[in-house]
Amino acid sequence: MSIYKSQGLQLAIAATFGTTKVMSAVTNATEAVATLEASHGVVVNDIIEILTSGWTRLARRVVRVKTVATNDVTLELVNTSSTTDFPATEGVGTVREVLTWVSITQLRPDFSSSGGGFEQDDITQMTDSRRINRPGLAEAASLEFTAFWDPALSWVPTVRAASQTAALVPFRIITANGAKLYGNAYWGLNEEPVPENNSLIYRLQLSLVSDTITYTS
Repeated sequence: MSIYKSQGLQLAIAATFGTTKVMSAVTNATEAVATLEASHGVVVNDIIEILTSGWTRLARRVVRVKTVATNDVTLELVNTSSTTDFPATEGVGTVREVLTWVSITQLRPDFSSSGGGFEQDDITQMTDSRRINRPGLAEAASLEFTAFWDPALSWVPTVRAASQTAALVPFRIITANGAKLYGNAYWGLNEEPVPENNSLIYRLQLSLVSDTITYTS
C-alpha cells in the first residue's frame, strides 16, 4: 500500500502541441490500441490528448503512450473492453501530442477540491419504510489552488490565455511520491492580488471535463 501526500505537488499546464492527427480506429481491449495516420511522430511515453472520439468516455482524456507499432499506438491503462460503454468501431476521432509543459510555481500548500460526488436518484418504493437513494450521474469536479502573487512568473501568460479563451488545456500533477496524474480542464485565473496572511495571492481553478488517469511510475 502507498499513501500519497498532498504536500509537495507539482502542477503544470500544457503549453505547446503537435499537429492534430486522425485516429482511424480504436480497439476494444484492456489497453486500447489506437490507429493513427501515417507519419504521426508519436513515440513511447509521449502524452497525447484525445481531442475527439465517438466514445464520449474517451474524448478529451489525456493519456500516455505505452507502445508504438508503426501506426498502432497503445493507450496505457485505458480500458475500452466493454462494448456497452465503448461500442465496437465507433471510437474514431482525432488526437494531438503535448509537446511541452509549464510548471505552476509558488503554489501555496492549501490545495483543495470540490464536487466529484454523485447526484442521488430516489428509488423508493411504496412498501419501503424509508427513502432509498442510489448514486446517479457524477457531479462536476474542480481543483482549487492558490499561488503567491507575482506578475513576472513565467506561467502567468499561459494560464491567462487558457482562462481568457475558455479553452480546454491539459494539466499534469506530479506527487511527492513521483506518481503522475493527467487530466483536461477549463482554467480560471483571478489575477487580482488577494491579501491573505500578509501575502498577496492568485486564485486558480481547474474545472475538470473528463476522467483523470494516474501513472505510478
